[in-house]
Amino acid sequence: MSQREVQKPIRTIALEEAFLHPKLFDLYPLELQQRYGPVKDKLLDVGPERIKRMDAAGIDLQVLSHAAPGIEMLPDTATAIQLSKEINNWLGDVVQKYPTRFAGFAALPTQSPKDAADELERTVKQFGFKGALINGHTNGRYLDHESFSVLLHKAEALDVPIYIHPIDPPKEISEMYYRNSATLITGWGVSVDTATHLLRMIQSGVFDRHPKLRIIIGHMGELIPFCYPRLSLALSMGEWLLSVQESKATDSSSISRMEKSFDYYMKENVYVTTSGVFDQPVFECALAYLGIDNLLFSVDDPFRDNFEAVDFLNTTHLTRDDKEKLAHDNAERLLKLPPAIGSPVDLVRTPVERLKSSVYAFRAKMKSKMGRALISFLVK
Repeated sequence: MSQREVQKPIRTIALEEAFLHPKLFDLYPLELQQRYGPVKDKLLDVGPERIKRMDAAGIDLQVLSHAAPGIEMLPDTATAIQLSKEINNWLGDVVQKYPTRFAGFAALPTQSPKDAADELERTVKQFGFKGALINGHTNGRYLDHESFSVLLHKAEALDVPIYIHPIDPPKEISEMYYRNSATLITGWGVSVDTATHLLRMIQSGVFDRHPKLRIIIGHMGELIPFCYPRLSLALSMGEWLLSVQESKATDSSSISRMEKSFDYYMKENVYVTTSGVFDQPVFECALAYLGIDNLLFSVDDPFRDNFEAVDFLNTTHLTRDDKEKLAHDNAERLLKLPPAIGSPVDLVRTPVERLKSSVYAFRAKMKSKMGRALISFLVK
């Protein structure tokens, strides 16, 4: 490898990094609790052990958000409102305790968009949260639904983004396409649903009504970059043709359609993270269509491996300036994060502590490499 390829950025910020709050975890279905069993301890930890894992891999700051399905899955609105406040207060304390290592995305009770907007404002102003993470649809309602305009307006006014995280498609869709295919939902369905969520927002004119709204999606664009030319043609030209036809109809005033091109919204309103996808050809596809200024580094910790993500970042085929944008510059700009003060290594002061940290990092990295090698062998 050339020196350009292995050069490490000066700071690494990860945006889609999960935690679990015990009260919400207790409300999860038993099947989901069992699925999260192998990583439950890591999800519950937002203190020294998590920071130790970050230091070992070379991650300076995590933007924490509650693991899916989150508050959105609760059937009772009052419970969702009360519990979201409790979770956000708890996360606010964590951020205040470790201000150089953690930032926060709010959990919102989207069952009540007005209360969600109020909670977003409270957490941004009280705790300095950097926006919110919303886990997909809420009982089949996506953010293009007119009821969410109050929340989107609030995000605009506060100048903070909303991260749309994948979740299982609505029940009707899951039963139609993915019956008895849980792995197909995980590997395909959640990405398709998240991409559809964003495309609905674009197509229905959400970004025309909320031009300063910023949306983040993960997993290298949730398949959208691979369909970019076709989507651009279908939505940009197709919506324009439909609007011309409908302008002659008497009921056309009830139809909302996008006013600009698909590419315009993707460049002006959408950001994409690398969470969970650490593959150079996939990255190059996203880079080709979105440009480096719209790409952000993420891991999806603890569901994906910090070392694998950082190895990908360090060796990705970018110039030094572009690598800094991916690793931290774009996140600092979008989330209005302060510049780095020192580095994680500064927290280790004594020679003994430095030695212990080095040994831990070496063991963790070897374990990561062996685990990745085993998975690669098994899936081939």
